[in-house]
Amino acid sequence: MLKLGVLAVLVSLGTAGLDVQRQQVADGPRAAVDQLFLGVRMANETILREVLAPDVRFAVLTPEGQIEPQTLDGFVRAVAASAGAWNEQLYDVEVRIDDAMASIWAPYTFYLNGRISHCGVNSIELLEDTDGWKITQISDTRRTEGCPDPLGA
Repeated sequence: MLKLGVLAVLVSLGTAGLDVQRQQVADGPRAAVDQLFLGVRMANETILREVLAPDVRFAVLTPEGQIEPQTLDGFVRAVAASAGAWNEQLYDVEVRIDDAMASIWAPYTFYLNGRISHCGVNSIELLEDTDGWKITQISDTRRTEGCPDPLGA
């Protein structure tokens, strides 16, 4: 009977450890990225700025092969002007974490007013500071053909 009790305690401790790990992932870099795209869908500047580092870098690789940088204020203004017409859906997201650094590779499909506009891959870099995970860089590719429809719209 004692052996079963010890086994039950060990199993529950192991499960508690997994719960802590799951919570760290839920509260970690993926949650920051999910918050970013919630802010985009809601066209909400406050939500965006909570997870973007003040010196965040944006770089888009256009279909023509040009790199187009964008500033934080330019990005926030563009999102606000969208009035909620933008909906970027991520799928097959890969998250890699080492200490207070994370990298997310996320294919996406971008919807404009409910219709597919373009798709590509986001490469998102994050660092964790005393206020939590902050996005320090977002790079993405864009194409207009062969885009998957994760919403089935």
